[in-house]
Amino acid sequence: MITTSTQTVPRIIRLRRREAGNVILLCLGIIITLAILSAVVLNILGTRHRQAFQTAAWHNALLAAEGGVDTAVAELRQSLVNPTAAFSSWTRADGSSGGPNDGSTYFTSSVLLRSGEGGQRSWATIEVSAPATLRDDNGTQWYRVRSTGYSEVSGGRVLAGNSMDVQLRKLNFHNDRRASAEGRPITVNIPNASRVIEVIIKPVGAFRAALFAEERIDMNNHNIVVDSYDSTDPAKSTNAFYDPAKRQENGDIATNGSVIDVGNAHIYGDASTNGGSVLRAGNVTGTIHSDFYNELFPVSVPTMTPHMGTPSVVRANTTITATPSNPLMVILSEIKLSGSAAFRINGAADGSPTYAQILVNGDISLSGQGQIILGPGVNLRLFVVGNADLTGNGVANPNRPLNFQMYGVEQLNPSIVPEFKIAGNGGFRGSLYAPNYLITMVGGGHTDSIFGSFAGRRINMTGVQSVHYDEAMADAGLVSDFKVVSWFEDNR
Repeated sequence: MITTSTQTVPRIIRLRRREAGNVILLCLGIIITLAILSAVVLNILGTRHRQAFQTAAWHNALLAAEGGVDTAVAELRQSLVNPTAAFSSWTRADGSSGGPNDGSTYFTSSVLLRSGEGGQRSWATIEVSAPATLRDDNGTQWYRVRSTGYSEVSGGRVLAGNSMDVQLRKLNFHNDRRASAEGRPITVNIPNASRVIEVIIKPVGAFRAALFAEERIDMNNHNIVVDSYDSTDPAKSTNAFYDPAKRQENGDIATNGSVIDVGNAHIYGDASTNGGSVLRAGNVTGTIHSDFYNELFPVSVPTMTPHMGTPSVVRANTTITATPSNPLMVILSEIKLSGSAAFRINGAADGSPTYAQILVNGDISLSGQGQIILGPGVNLRLFVVGNADLTGNGVANPNRPLNFQMYGVEQLNPSIVPEFKIAGNGGFRGSLYAPNYLITMVGGGHTDSIFGSFAGRRINMTGVQSVHYDEAMADAGLVSDFKVVSWFEDNR
């Protein structure tokens, strides 16, 4: 018979209890270790998660700021088409009304630009100012836009990333840091990233090329020449006038359409279409582009009150005198001259600058020896609602082309295509911007010299003639667009 000593049972129990305690301690150690590792991993993952979202917010803030600049440019362009609608939803800094053209006052607007994943939002606060210090030599107002882009940050009010990233991003967790730096603390309800872009916007004049058509340019004579000169540069002109010995090659022609038919004309400049072709382009000295587009903004009837004593119609010899400061305002129902009748716009006796602005609510017709004559130093802006037939002796302008500016007003009926016809005996020296008009230039048996810049719906050139573009006109005339000329990010 086998027997077991009763003394060994407690020993076995003690050993088993000791082993169970060790297992418990080991499990606790493993659990603690796993907990520590989990905490470390979660901390790393949380940090990287915050860093990823803070980095994304930082980039989104820049996109929002850039969107704010685009919004400001869109409002400025709206001011060319419908001034009363431009900036209509914006708040003026001093609480009054008016546009950003009146000195250093500015508008602000907070625009929701984007709602992203997780309800994150991006928006911009935009300031558009027109300080007197941003007026050029011609008195044209430039604009300054400061756009602050914001993007909400997920992950709580905890900074993540290395110290250099943190110093760069400068996130807003409790207060708006830029407002605080200006002495006006603003509490932040939701953490966000903010970035500021400041740009300078330059108005673009109407006369940017020798020939510019919305639809098409046709040149139907091999003797046509288009080139350029610069009336402000003695190396590119003589006594401010065109000199063939100083010919320049900036006589660019362009269309928003798909076809330019050069017709073997000599083009000393570039030829550009919008995804189209330049036909018979063997004599184009510059570059041929197929990616061109510039919007042609319509011309509205100017708001003006005629001065007392000015005529209401011109059908015979008529004389007015331009004024040296504020332009003389004249509103006419039509200009119709034939025989030897002339419409004279006289200036100062010494030829110093004088100014006049004329609105013709009907047509202009010159025939026979009928003529419009500008005196020395006269600057004339002529707005036409109807057709303009400048045949006869045409327009006599002894000044630079920019001194005589013609504008074709937008038609109420878009199906009507009015016409500007230039076929005078003495050529033409002036500038024409008529986005809705057909522009026809008819040359004779000898070379007719046409000096200036021409923009219209379509341009047809026939006969023997030359067009000499004055490069000094590039930034002049009525504002027809805006472009950004300076861009930087304010990292303060």
